[in-house]
Amino acid sequence: MSSQTHRWESLDLLRGLSIMGMLLNLVPGAWDKQYSWLVHAKWEGWQPIDMVAPAFLFCIGAALPFSLQSRFIKGETKGAIARHILWRALALIALGLFLNAYPTFDFAHMRLPGVLQRIGIAFAVVGLFVLLTTRRGAQGAEFSLKAVVGAVAFVMLPYWALLQFVPVPGFGAPRFDPVGSWPSYIDRSVFGVPHMFVWWPVDGKVVFDPDGLLSTWPVCATMLLGVLTGLTYKSGLRRPILTAGAAGSLMMLLAYGLSGVCPIIKNIWTPTFILLSGGYALVVLGVLMAAVERLDIGRFLFPVKVFGANPLLAYLICFLCAPLVNMNWIPSAEFGRIGLPFASQLTAKGVIDLYLASLLFSCAYLAVVFVILWICYRKRWFLRL
Repeated sequence: MSSQTHRWESLDLLRGLSIMGMLLNLVPGAWDKQYSWLVHAKWEGWQPIDMVAPAFLFCIGAALPFSLQSRFIKGETKGAIARHILWRALALIALGLFLNAYPTFDFAHMRLPGVLQRIGIAFAVVGLFVLLTTRRGAQGAEFSLKAVVGAVAFVMLPYWALLQFVPVPGFGAPRFDPVGSWPSYIDRSVFGVPHMFVWWPVDGKVVFDPDGLLSTWPVCATMLLGVLTGLTYKSGLRRPILTAGAAGSLMMLLAYGLSGVCPIIKNIWTPTFILLSGGYALVVLGVLMAAVERLDIGRFLFPVKVFGANPLLAYLICFLCAPLVNMNWIPSAEFGRIGLPFASQLTAKGVIDLYLASLLFSCAYLAVVFVILWICYRKRWFLRL
């Protein structure tokens, strides 16, 4: 734990909304009773919940220039900063692997890819790149905006060309489907089916992982878009709210305009998905900046700020407590012993809509997590890796 530093408030709110969205999706009252906006698109297309993970990655990138500037001002060497970046990345990967093994620790069938692993790898790649292209100046760090723009293009264009033109062994090209695309092919070859995400089978077979190895490369572009946003905001842009809204809207329109050539698919993080989700994050950030800086209603978003200040802790609480939440300890005359989620559905049956009951269960879970985070917030305890 470390003490909290000053942060861009609207960015903290966006981070908070992102982690809250993740938890709403991860802890429903019933998996088959979720509103459509809380259910990930199975392949092509998107739902609002699909924008959550990219927004979180975007936030990591947007905060990076501020973090590096602070370290440069403190006089830290590039070598020391690079070691810190790599340590954080390795810690996230290790933590992600632990959560994948928890609570059964069945290593023969343990999933190897994961959300935290993806964040760790992308953070290492992007963090080291930005560090290497930054010079030490009189005001601390002097960033290269051109280098970051070039890096976004370098990530997106070759990745699209790979999917579009390079034949996949046994499948050909272009392939944007869950079975024959390059990301799916590489995940099966590198990780093996027993170590992949099992919950979205295709025709009864596990063929892809939504947090796979190759698709982590374009994730770096999403994080770099955040870096661009942080650098632009840091430069003292005159109309940041209007710029964020306009740039985000244009990116989303461009994504739809190009979707005929490159489909919008989150599971393999296509370039059009990068544009769409990055634009979405910019638009929401613009709305939050207007709420905080123009309408002065930031104080009403305090719970969101609490989540945004401690997102990793919120994520850990969710996963570590999941076995306890799902444990069958509540007596039931009809079903013997049942867990809390199923009990909430039985209680709501015939009283309120079961989809609403499932959402209310998620909200109640969020409220419990908020209490823990609020206590930590008051004591200035923040989990940072």
